[in-house]
Amino acid sequence: MPEQMPLRSLLAEISALTLHVQQLSRMAGEASALIGNAPAKAPRQPSPPAPDAPGRSLRRELEAAIMRIFDESFGPRTDTLERQMSMSLIADIGPVAFVQKVLWGEEISDIALTIALERMLPALERLVEQYPRAFLQQANSLLRRFNPNQH
Repeated sequence: MPEQMPLRSLLAEISALTLHVQQLSRMAGEASALIGNAPAKAPRQPSPPAPDAPGRSLRRELEAAIMRIFDESFGPRTDTLERQMSMSLIADIGPVAFVQKVLWGEEISDIALTIALERMLPALERLVEQYPRAFLQQANSLLRRFNPNQH
């Protein structure tokens, strides 16, 4: 009888496979665009928002904090699969939704992302504690319904 893999190892393997499949899918799309003589879409990086737009400075601040957390957790390399996938996701959904997905996501892709970024979890939790209004906005609005005197 083959030896059973511990659940944690199995989840890590599933996570790695999920990330690789996503990366291969993206690469296949880019290759298809090149073959069809269509311009290949460059990987999206978080773009600097307009300085006067409300909430934009918070977004920049959170993006910068996440970059620092990546550097502290994984080193300065920007060509890692974890960082490339995360930067694309941050550009698509924003830093708040990214952190919520990593910490509290329930879909299999969210769980895979959480496992891949496991080293970052304590720092992301501290980031949520530092910016509770940004990350816990839904919870705050629900709590205000129960206690209207809360700000």
